[in-house]
Amino acid sequence: MNYKQEYIYSPKCYESCGGYCCAGFTNQHFKLIRSNFIALPLFDIEYQEYLKAGAIDGMEMAKKSEKFKLKGGQTFTIHWLHCDKKGLCNPHQNRPLICKLYPILPKVNAKGEIIGFFNGTIFDIFFTDFSHPCTLIKEQRKNIEDMLKANLKELLKNPNYIFIFKVAQIVVEHLQNYIKAKFGTYIIDEIPSNKVAEFWSQIEMAMVLRRAWNSDKFISDINRAYEEIAKIWGEFLQVEV
Repeated sequence: MNYKQEYIYSPKCYESCGGYCCAGFTNQHFKLIRSNFIALPLFDIEYQEYLKAGAIDGMEMAKKSEKFKLKGGQTFTIHWLHCDKKGLCNPHQNRPLICKLYPILPKVNAKGEIIGFFNGTIFDIFFTDFSHPCTLIKEQRKNIEDMLKANLKELLKNPNYIFIFKVAQIVVEHLQNYIKAKFGTYIIDEIPSNKVAEFWSQIEMAMVLRRAWNSDKFISDINRAYEEIAKIWGEFLQVEV
């Protein structure tokens, strides 16, 4: 990943939304998720490039790292940065990929072809385009999708990043399906007003306790995604015995 690369160009978009994307995802119904920082996930391949680029001042080291093993022994690590910069990150070009691509992420197939898009964080996946707090989604979605289609071509020649986007999509879909099973929908606009507090409480618990992802189906979907990508590109994750 080239940390000098910008994928979306929309200067001063923060003026139209109060800097929503960097302000911290506050929610009056959350009791455990803190709003004074944002947790940013970086897979190991990106984290090493992030450190090589010089990182962001005050965010030189991950606060937490988690290693995961696939059924074939392949391992990958996710590093978590805690960002409290509220948009004042320095140097700005060293923002992690999830920030550079906000507010949407690409849906990709195993070949690395973009087949669609989805909202870029697990806090945003419950909004329609109309109710989304980000004005880029409301007013410029087609433009930013076109930018990403053009600007992600090189990155999507790397199976590691194809896998990262596939994992992100699987994480999102399992959380949406978990909430839909409880409320009949995962769209906040479709929730009765007397159920809104319960809706967000269930989402918070699903995130904090990882209830949406503690299933054989989730594990199977992650493994299958890796196998499909590796079948085309060859093995790309280290095997740990």
